Amino acid sequence: MSTLTADPTEEPSEEPVDDPVDEPRQRSDPAWMDHRWLHPVRAWEAGGRRWLPGVSYPVAVWAFWRVCHLLLTMWHSDPNHSFNIMWRNVNDSAFYYDGERYMQIVKQGYFSLPNTQMPNTAFFPGVSWLAWPVYQVTHNDVFTGHLIASATGIAAFIAVWGLSRAWKGDAIGRKSVWLFALMPSSLFLWAFYSEGLFIALGAGAVWADRRNKHWLAAGLFLALSTTRSVAILIPAVIILARLIRHRRPDRWCFVYGTSALLGVVPVLFMMKHYTGNAFAFFGVQKDWGRALSPPWTTVMDGFTNLWPDPKTIMVPALVARNFDLWCLLIVGVAIIYLALAKWEKFPMEGWMLGVTLVALPLSSTSLASFNRFVLADFVIYVAYASLAARLPPWWRRAFWSGAIVALTVTTYHMVGRFAVDRFVG
Repeated sequence: MSTLTADPTEEPSEEPVDDPVDEPRQRSDPAWMDHRWLHPVRAWEAGGRRWLPGVSYPVAVWAFWRVCHLLLTMWHSDPNHSFNIMWRNVNDSAFYYDGERYMQIVKQGYFSLPNTQMPNTAFFPGVSWLAWPVYQVTHNDVFTGHLIASATGIAAFIAVWGLSRAWKGDAIGRKSVWLFALMPSSLFLWAFYSEGLFIALGAGAVWADRRNKHWLAAGLFLALSTTRSVAILIPAVIILARLIRHRRPDRWCFVYGTSALLGVVPVLFMMKHYTGNAFAFFGVQKDWGRALSPPWTTVMDGFTNLWPDPKTIMVPALVARNFDLWCLLIVGVAIIYLALAKWEKFPMEGWMLGVTLVALPLSSTSLASFNRFVLADFVIYVAYASLAARLPPWWRRAFWSGAIVALTVTTYHMVGRFAVDRFVG
Protein backbone atom coordinates (compact mmCIF):
# COMPACT_ATOMS: atom_id res chain seq x y z
CA MET A 1 0.00 0.00 0.00
CA SER A 2 1.38 3.39 -0.92
CA THR A 3 2.05 5.81 1.88
CA LEU A 4 1.30 8.74 -0.40
CA THR A 5 -2.37 8.06 -1.08
CA ALA A 6 -4.51 11.13 -1.45
CA ASP A 7 -5.69 12.35 1.91
CA PRO A 8 -6.95 15.90 2.42
CA THR A 9 -5.62 15.86 6.00
CA GLU A 10 -2.14 14.76 5.01
CA GLU A 11 0.76 17.13 4.74
CA PRO A 12 2.26 17.39 1.27
CA SER A 13 5.63 15.75 0.81
CA GLU A 14 7.79 18.33 -0.87
CA GLU A 15 11.46 18.74 -1.56
CA PRO A 16 12.87 21.20 0.99
CA VAL A 17 13.64 24.68 -0.24
CA ASP A 18 16.53 26.65 1.18
CA ASP A 19 15.64 29.59 3.35
CA PRO A 20 16.49 32.73 1.35
CA VAL A 21 18.11 34.31 4.40
CA ASP A 22 20.86 31.74 4.28
CA GLU A 23 21.49 31.89 0.53
CA PRO A 24 24.96 33.03 -0.53
CA ARG A 25 25.24 36.29 -2.38
CA GLN A 26 24.68 36.21 -6.11
CA ARG A 27 27.55 34.70 -8.04
CA SER A 28 27.77 37.85 -10.14
CA ASP A 29 28.39 40.03 -7.07
CA PRO A 30 31.77 41.72 -7.75
CA ALA A 31 32.59 41.86 -4.03
CA TRP A 32 32.22 38.10 -3.76
CA MET A 33 34.22 37.51 -6.92
CA ASP A 34 37.08 39.66 -5.61
CA HIS A 35 37.30 37.51 -2.47
CA ARG A 36 36.37 34.13 -3.90
CA TRP A 37 39.58 32.65 -2.49
CA LEU A 38 37.94 33.06 0.93
CA HIS A 39 35.00 30.96 -0.26
CA PRO A 40 36.39 27.93 -2.13
CA VAL A 41 33.12 26.01 -1.83
CA ARG A 42 31.15 28.87 -3.39
CA ALA A 43 33.74 29.10 -6.13
CA TRP A 44 33.33 25.37 -6.80
CA GLU A 45 29.53 25.63 -6.88
CA ALA A 46 29.65 28.72 -9.11
CA GLY A 47 30.43 26.38 -12.00
CA GLY A 48 27.09 24.62 -11.56
CA ARG A 49 28.50 21.79 -9.45
CA ARG A 50 27.41 20.73 -5.96
CA TRP A 51 29.93 20.35 -3.14
CA LEU A 52 29.34 16.96 -1.48
CA PRO A 53 25.74 16.58 -2.66
CA GLY A 54 23.05 14.87 -0.61
CA VAL A 55 23.91 12.38 2.09
CA SER A 56 27.63 12.53 1.26
CA TYR A 57 27.83 15.80 3.21
CA PRO A 58 26.89 14.49 6.69
CA VAL A 59 29.03 11.40 6.05
CA ALA A 60 32.02 13.64 5.25
CA VAL A 61 31.39 15.72 8.39
CA TRP A 62 31.22 12.50 10.44
CA ALA A 63 34.56 11.34 8.99
CA PHE A 64 36.25 14.65 9.83
CA TRP A 65 34.70 14.67 13.32
CA ARG A 66 35.73 11.07 13.94
CA VAL A 67 39.37 11.68 12.98
CA CYS A 68 39.51 14.76 15.24
CA HIS A 69 38.12 12.82 18.21
CA LEU A 70 40.45 9.90 17.48
CA LEU A 71 43.51 12.17 17.52
CA LEU A 72 42.32 13.85 20.71
CA THR A 73 41.82 10.48 22.38
CA MET A 74 45.30 9.34 21.38
CA TRP A 75 46.87 12.61 22.49
CA HIS A 76 45.37 12.41 25.97
CA SER A 77 45.88 8.67 26.46
CA ASP A 78 49.56 8.75 27.40
CA PRO A 79 51.70 11.72 28.53
CA ASN A 80 54.72 10.08 26.88
CA HIS A 81 52.78 9.60 23.64
CA SER A 82 53.75 5.97 23.18
CA PHE A 83 51.89 4.78 20.10
CA ASN A 84 51.20 1.30 21.48
CA ILE A 85 49.68 2.69 24.68
CA MET A 86 47.68 5.31 22.81
CA TRP A 87 46.30 2.79 20.33
CA ARG A 88 45.39 0.31 23.05
CA ASN A 89 43.56 3.07 24.89
CA VAL A 90 41.68 4.02 21.72
CA ASN A 91 40.43 0.44 21.51
CA ASP A 92 39.50 0.27 25.19
CA SER A 93 37.92 3.70 25.58
CA ALA A 94 34.79 2.75 23.64
CA PHE A 95 33.87 0.44 26.52
CA TYR A 96 34.32 2.75 29.50
CA TYR A 97 31.37 3.00 31.90
CA ASP A 98 28.12 2.33 30.01
CA GLY A 99 29.99 0.81 27.06
CA GLU A 100 31.13 -2.04 29.28
CA ARG A 101 27.53 -2.63 30.39
CA TYR A 102 26.20 -2.84 26.83
CA MET A 103 28.94 -5.34 25.92
CA GLN A 104 28.03 -7.46 28.94
CA ILE A 105 24.45 -7.56 27.66
CA VAL A 106 25.76 -8.68 24.26
CA LYS A 107 27.57 -11.61 25.85
CA GLN A 108 25.38 -12.56 28.81
CA GLY A 109 22.05 -10.81 28.52
CA TYR A 110 21.05 -9.63 31.99
CA PHE A 111 22.68 -12.59 33.75
CA SER A 112 25.55 -10.32 34.77
CA LEU A 113 24.79 -9.06 38.29
CA PRO A 114 21.00 -8.77 37.85
CA ASN A 115 20.20 -8.36 41.54
CA THR A 116 23.09 -6.27 42.85
CA GLN A 117 23.54 -2.52 43.09
CA MET A 118 23.55 -0.72 39.71
CA PRO A 119 22.57 -3.80 37.65
CA ASN A 120 22.59 -3.80 33.85
CA THR A 121 18.78 -3.80 33.77
CA ALA A 122 19.02 0.00 33.81
CA PHE A 123 20.10 -0.23 30.15
CA PHE A 124 17.74 -1.10 27.30
CA PRO A 125 19.29 -3.71 24.97
CA GLY A 126 18.72 -2.17 21.51
CA VAL A 127 22.36 -1.39 20.71
CA SER A 128 23.44 -4.73 22.25
CA TRP A 129 20.98 -6.61 20.06
CA LEU A 130 22.34 -4.79 17.02
CA ALA A 131 25.87 -5.83 17.99
CA TRP A 132 25.04 -9.44 18.88
CA PRO A 133 25.22 -10.97 15.35
CA VAL A 134 28.52 -9.19 14.68
CA TYR A 135 29.95 -10.51 17.92
CA GLN A 136 28.74 -14.05 17.14
CA VAL A 137 30.69 -13.97 13.89
CA THR A 138 33.85 -12.22 15.11
CA HIS A 139 34.00 -13.00 18.87
CA ASN A 140 35.93 -9.75 19.10
CA ASP A 141 34.80 -7.05 21.53
CA VAL A 142 36.87 -4.26 19.99
CA PHE A 143 35.84 -4.89 16.39
CA THR A 144 32.18 -5.30 17.33
CA GLY A 145 32.00 -2.22 19.55
CA HIS A 146 33.78 0.12 17.18
CA LEU A 147 31.91 -1.15 14.11
CA ILE A 148 28.51 -0.64 15.71
CA ALA A 149 29.51 2.75 17.17
CA SER A 150 30.70 3.89 13.74
CA ALA A 151 27.58 2.64 11.97
CA THR A 152 25.16 4.21 14.45
CA GLY A 153 27.24 7.41 14.54
CA ILE A 154 27.07 7.82 10.77
CA ALA A 155 23.34 7.09 10.86
CA ALA A 156 22.86 9.73 13.57
CA PHE A 157 24.69 12.38 11.52
CA ILE A 158 22.58 11.53 8.47
CA ALA A 159 19.33 11.61 10.48
CA VAL A 160 20.07 15.01 12.05
CA TRP A 161 20.98 16.40 8.62
CA GLY A 162 17.91 14.87 6.98
CA LEU A 163 15.44 16.10 9.58
CA SER A 164 16.92 19.61 9.57
CA ARG A 165 16.89 19.66 5.77
CA ALA A 166 13.27 18.51 5.65
CA TRP A 167 12.26 21.30 8.03
CA LYS A 168 14.40 24.19 6.80
CA GLY A 169 16.28 23.30 3.62
CA ASP A 170 19.71 22.08 2.63
CA ALA A 171 21.78 25.07 3.80
CA ILE A 172 20.35 24.87 7.33
CA GLY A 173 20.67 21.09 7.29
CA ARG A 174 24.40 21.39 6.60
CA LYS A 175 24.94 23.87 9.40
CA SER A 176 22.88 21.73 11.79
CA VAL A 177 25.14 18.75 11.29
CA TRP A 178 28.20 20.90 12.10
CA LEU A 179 26.60 22.01 15.37
CA PHE A 180 25.88 18.35 16.10
CA ALA A 181 29.55 17.50 15.51
CA LEU A 182 30.73 20.39 17.68
CA MET A 183 28.64 19.29 20.66
CA PRO A 184 31.20 18.11 23.26
CA SER A 185 29.07 15.17 24.36
CA SER A 186 29.13 13.87 20.77
CA LEU A 187 32.10 11.87 22.05
CA PHE A 188 29.54 9.27 23.16
CA LEU A 189 28.73 8.63 19.51
CA TRP A 190 32.07 6.84 19.04
CA ALA A 191 31.76 4.90 22.29
CA PHE A 192 29.69 1.71 22.54
CA TYR A 193 26.75 3.67 23.95
CA SER A 194 23.11 3.91 22.91
CA GLU A 195 23.16 7.62 21.95
CA GLY A 196 23.98 7.06 18.28
CA LEU A 197 21.25 4.48 17.73
CA PHE A 198 18.70 6.51 19.70
CA ILE A 199 19.34 9.68 17.67
CA ALA A 200 19.47 7.81 14.35
CA LEU A 201 16.15 6.06 14.93
CA GLY A 202 14.40 8.99 16.65
CA ALA A 203 15.39 11.73 14.21
CA GLY A 204 15.03 9.29 11.34
CA ALA A 205 11.47 8.43 12.32
CA VAL A 206 10.46 12.09 12.65
CA TRP A 207 12.12 12.78 9.27
CA ALA A 208 10.27 9.86 7.68
CA ASP A 209 6.94 11.06 9.08
CA ARG A 210 7.63 14.56 7.74
CA ARG A 211 8.19 13.09 4.26
CA ASN A 212 5.04 10.93 4.55
CA LYS A 213 7.08 7.72 4.59
CA HIS A 214 4.77 6.35 7.25
CA TRP A 215 5.63 2.67 7.17
CA LEU A 216 9.30 3.53 7.43
CA ALA A 217 8.54 5.81 10.38
CA ALA A 218 6.56 3.01 12.04
CA GLY A 219 9.43 0.57 11.63
CA LEU A 220 11.88 3.07 13.09
CA PHE A 221 9.56 3.73 16.04
CA LEU A 222 9.42 0.00 16.72
CA ALA A 223 13.21 -0.26 16.81
CA LEU A 224 13.50 3.00 18.77
CA SER A 225 11.54 1.55 21.68
CA THR A 226 14.38 -0.91 22.34
CA THR A 227 16.99 1.80 22.93
CA ARG A 228 15.82 3.76 26.00
CA SER A 229 12.87 3.90 28.33
CA VAL A 230 12.06 7.46 27.17
CA ALA A 231 12.06 6.44 23.50
CA ILE A 232 8.34 5.72 23.49
CA LEU A 233 7.70 9.43 24.13
CA ILE A 234 8.87 10.39 20.62
CA PRO A 235 6.05 8.56 18.76
CA ALA A 236 3.66 9.89 21.43
CA VAL A 237 4.64 13.46 20.49
CA ILE A 238 4.23 12.76 16.76
CA ILE A 239 0.81 11.21 17.39
CA LEU A 240 -0.23 14.24 19.46
CA ALA A 241 0.97 16.61 16.74
CA ARG A 242 -1.03 14.70 14.11
CA LEU A 243 -4.14 14.83 16.31
CA ILE A 244 -3.81 18.59 16.73
CA ARG A 245 -2.99 19.20 13.08
CA HIS A 246 -5.76 17.03 11.62
CA ARG A 247 -8.29 17.50 14.46
CA ARG A 248 -8.96 13.78 14.46
CA PRO A 249 -6.96 10.54 14.76
CA ASP A 250 -5.87 9.01 11.48
CA ARG A 251 -4.69 5.46 10.84
CA TRP A 252 -1.05 6.44 11.27
CA CYS A 253 -1.70 7.50 14.85
CA PHE A 254 -2.74 3.92 15.56
CA VAL A 255 0.09 2.42 13.50
CA TYR A 256 2.73 4.54 15.25
CA GLY A 257 1.35 3.80 18.71
CA THR A 258 1.14 0.08 18.01
CA SER A 259 4.68 -0.01 16.62
CA ALA A 260 6.10 1.78 19.64
CA LEU A 261 4.36 -0.59 22.06
CA LEU A 262 5.37 -3.68 20.11
CA GLY A 263 8.98 -2.54 20.27
CA VAL A 264 8.88 -2.56 24.07
CA VAL A 265 7.47 -6.10 24.28
CA PRO A 266 10.74 -8.01 23.57
CA VAL A 267 12.58 -5.73 26.01
CA LEU A 268 10.10 -6.54 28.77
CA PHE A 269 10.26 -10.24 27.88
CA MET A 270 14.05 -10.18 28.16
CA MET A 271 13.88 -8.41 31.52
CA LYS A 272 11.35 -10.98 32.74
CA HIS A 273 13.44 -13.90 31.47
CA TYR A 274 16.62 -12.85 33.24
CA THR A 275 15.35 -11.16 36.40
CA GLY A 276 11.79 -12.34 36.91
CA ASN A 277 10.58 -8.74 36.69
CA ALA A 278 9.56 -7.30 33.31
CA PHE A 279 9.86 -3.76 34.69
CA ALA A 280 13.20 -4.22 36.41
CA PHE A 281 14.55 -1.06 34.78
CA PHE A 282 12.24 1.08 36.91
CA GLY A 283 13.48 0.01 40.31
CA VAL A 284 17.20 0.39 39.63
CA GLN A 285 17.16 4.13 38.98
CA LYS A 286 17.59 4.86 42.67
CA ASP A 287 21.01 3.17 42.49
CA TRP A 288 22.12 6.11 40.35
CA GLY A 289 20.58 8.59 42.76
CA ARG A 290 17.61 9.22 40.48
CA ALA A 291 13.98 9.58 41.49
CA LEU A 292 11.07 11.77 40.45
CA SER A 293 11.52 15.33 41.66
CA PRO A 294 10.63 18.91 40.70
CA PRO A 295 12.96 20.33 38.01
CA TRP A 296 14.38 22.93 40.41
CA THR A 297 15.61 20.12 42.69
CA THR A 298 17.53 18.64 39.75
CA VAL A 299 18.99 22.02 38.84
CA MET A 300 20.12 22.61 42.42
CA ASP A 301 21.77 19.20 42.34
CA GLY A 302 23.69 20.39 39.29
CA PHE A 303 25.11 23.32 41.24
CA THR A 304 25.87 21.09 44.24
CA ASN A 305 27.91 18.81 41.95
CA LEU A 306 30.36 21.67 41.38
CA TRP A 307 31.60 21.09 44.96
CA PRO A 308 31.63 17.30 45.21
CA ASP A 309 32.92 15.10 47.99
CA PRO A 310 36.65 14.59 47.25
CA LYS A 311 36.21 10.81 47.64
CA THR A 312 33.61 10.51 44.86
CA ILE A 313 33.94 9.88 41.15
CA MET A 314 32.59 13.39 40.53
CA VAL A 315 35.87 15.26 41.14
CA PRO A 316 37.52 14.54 37.77
CA ALA A 317 34.16 15.20 36.10
CA LEU A 318 33.95 18.91 36.92
CA VAL A 319 34.24 19.95 33.26
CA ALA A 320 31.23 17.78 32.44
CA ARG A 321 29.32 19.00 35.50
CA ASN A 322 29.88 22.60 34.42
CA PHE A 323 28.79 21.69 30.93
CA ASP A 324 25.63 20.04 32.32
CA LEU A 325 24.64 23.44 33.70
CA TRP A 326 25.43 25.22 30.44
CA CYS A 327 23.28 22.62 28.68
CA LEU A 328 20.28 23.98 30.59
CA LEU A 329 20.76 27.28 28.76
CA ILE A 330 21.60 25.60 25.44
CA VAL A 331 18.47 23.49 25.34
CA GLY A 332 16.27 26.21 26.87
CA VAL A 333 17.10 28.82 24.23
CA ALA A 334 16.57 26.27 21.46
CA ILE A 335 13.15 25.23 22.74
CA ILE A 336 12.02 28.83 23.17
CA TYR A 337 13.10 29.63 19.61
CA LEU A 338 11.34 26.56 18.23
CA ALA A 339 8.16 27.53 20.06
CA LEU A 340 8.06 31.29 19.54
CA ALA A 341 9.85 31.97 16.24
CA LYS A 342 6.67 31.91 14.15
CA TRP A 343 8.49 33.37 11.15
CA GLU A 344 10.56 30.17 10.94
CA LYS A 345 7.44 28.02 10.50
CA PHE A 346 8.88 25.12 12.44
CA PRO A 347 6.43 22.22 12.74
CA MET A 348 4.74 22.08 16.13
CA GLU A 349 6.49 18.81 16.98
CA GLY A 350 9.78 20.75 17.03
CA TRP A 351 9.35 22.42 20.41
CA MET A 352 7.23 19.52 21.69
CA LEU A 353 10.08 17.07 21.08
CA GLY A 354 12.56 19.57 22.51
CA VAL A 355 10.66 19.64 25.81
CA THR A 356 9.84 15.93 25.88
CA LEU A 357 13.41 14.71 25.44
CA VAL A 358 14.68 16.62 28.49
CA ALA A 359 11.58 16.67 30.70
CA LEU A 360 12.28 13.34 32.39
CA PRO A 361 16.00 13.91 33.13
CA LEU A 362 15.07 17.35 34.46
CA SER A 363 12.69 15.64 36.88
CA SER A 364 15.03 12.92 38.06
CA THR A 365 16.81 14.47 41.09
CA SER A 366 20.29 14.31 39.54
CA LEU A 367 21.59 16.57 36.76
CA ALA A 368 24.59 14.31 36.16
CA SER A 369 24.86 13.22 32.51
CA PHE A 370 22.45 15.95 31.40
CA ASN A 371 24.86 16.80 28.57
CA ARG A 372 24.08 13.38 27.05
CA PHE A 373 20.33 14.01 27.14
CA VAL A 374 20.81 17.39 25.48
CA LEU A 375 23.01 15.81 22.79
CA ALA A 376 20.13 13.43 22.05
CA ASP A 377 17.62 16.31 21.86
CA PHE A 378 18.11 16.34 18.11
CA VAL A 379 15.80 19.29 17.35
CA ILE A 380 18.10 21.85 18.98
CA TYR A 381 20.58 21.84 16.09
CA VAL A 382 18.15 23.05 13.45
CA ALA A 383 16.93 25.70 15.91
CA TYR A 384 20.40 27.20 16.37
CA ALA A 385 21.32 26.90 12.70
CA SER A 386 18.13 28.76 11.76
CA LEU A 387 18.61 31.37 14.47
CA ALA A 388 22.18 32.06 13.35
CA ALA A 389 21.07 32.45 9.73
CA ARG A 390 18.70 35.26 10.78
CA LEU A 391 21.41 37.29 12.48
CA PRO A 392 23.10 40.28 10.80
CA PRO A 393 26.44 39.32 9.18
CA TRP A 394 28.73 40.45 12.01
CA TRP A 395 26.52 38.90 14.67
CA ARG A 396 26.39 35.69 12.65
CA ARG A 397 30.18 35.59 12.44
CA ALA A 398 30.40 36.22 16.19
CA PHE A 399 27.92 33.39 16.86
CA TRP A 400 29.85 30.85 14.83
CA SER A 401 33.22 32.01 16.16
CA GLY A 402 32.01 31.82 19.75
CA ALA A 403 30.31 28.46 19.25
CA ILE A 404 33.35 26.90 17.58
CA VAL A 405 35.81 28.14 20.19
CA ALA A 406 33.69 27.37 23.27
CA LEU A 407 32.53 23.95 22.11
CA THR A 408 35.95 22.92 20.81
CA VAL A 409 37.68 23.83 24.09
CA THR A 410 35.03 21.95 26.08
CA THR A 411 35.37 18.97 23.74
CA TYR A 412 39.13 18.95 24.26
CA HIS A 413 38.75 18.68 28.02
CA MET A 414 35.85 16.20 28.01
CA VAL A 415 37.52 13.84 25.55
CA GLY A 416 40.69 14.20 27.61
CA ARG A 417 38.96 12.97 30.74
CA PHE A 418 37.03 10.22 28.99
CA ALA A 419 40.21 9.00 27.26
CA VAL A 420 41.81 8.22 30.62
CA ASP A 421 38.71 6.51 32.03
CA ARG A 422 37.40 9.42 34.07
CA PHE A 423 33.67 9.87 34.35
CA VAL A 424 32.13 12.64 32.25
CA GLY A 425 28.48 11.52 32.31
